[in-house]
Amino acid sequence: HAELHRGRPASLSIASPHLGRLPVVGRERYLLSGARTAATADDIRAAAMSANLRVSISESAQISTEPLLPCRMLLEFDAPDDSRRIAETLGIGRSHVPPAWTLACFSQGLTEFEASFEWHPRNGSFRGVEVYDPSRLAFIEGLEMPDGPFLCRSIGDPSLMFAVNGDQEARIDDPDFGRHWALAQTSVAAILHDRRKRLVAVPTAAPLPRILARALCLCSGHVPSVLVGDRRKGLRDYLVFAEVPAEVADKVTQKLGVGFVPQTINTLEHAQP
Repeated sequence: HAELHRGRPASLSIASPHLGRLPVVGRERYLLSGARTAATADDIRAAAMSANLRVSISESAQISTEPLLPCRMLLEFDAPDDSRRIAETLGIGRSHVPPAWTLACFSQGLTEFEASFEWHPRNGSFRGVEVYDPSRLAFIEGLEMPDGPFLCRSIGDPSLMFAVNGDQEARIDDPDFGRHWALAQTSVAAILHDRRKRLVAVPTAAPLPRILARALCLCSGHVPSVLVGDRRKGLRDYLVFAEVPAEVADKVTQKLGVGFVPQTINTLEHAQP
């Protein structure tokens, strides 16, 4: 719906209205994203009436603490061409190919991410840094240096993150991709997948890169729910994405270079941390 730029000063860019198809086989379901007003639903109904089309509109509030997040607006049409005619009548964009699939396909993967590294000889010692431990999904001070490639960051300035390979290092500008690069180096699978229920659970300690997270959100139009782990058992917190088709889920794992952990999500409390 919008892009928040956290610079100084911060700014907010509102997307143009757009109809994006949900990845549901045999149904013409579309999400309305971008700018809207309180009269948007009435405007859509009026446009459908003038074009002699039938459209079902449902609105549902998002469960989120984000005050700028609008309600989820879902439109369902009888025929594939009806959504095009509505979009043309309203003068808004439309994607018949589900944006969830498009984003998952065209997002960069770990191969492209690593190819962007600008390696140079490492300067100085490893004092003053925390090393990323893939098994704990955390940066640990005083951790023994791994033998293979690894991720580290400055204790004084955590935004300074580096990939290290032997005596070479490269600055990491995307910390989310950086964490998943580190997981791939040790083949640690941290994301859970309930294929039957079409749920994907991502540890909050290792969030997905932005474009891949958006791809999973656009499978349903819902923001991910938060599943809080039992601290007494040392269990992790997860973001749970709903209605994710297997094809989109598999494409995400392909981009990250590590497969999912098959897991029944409603027994997540029994999963290992």
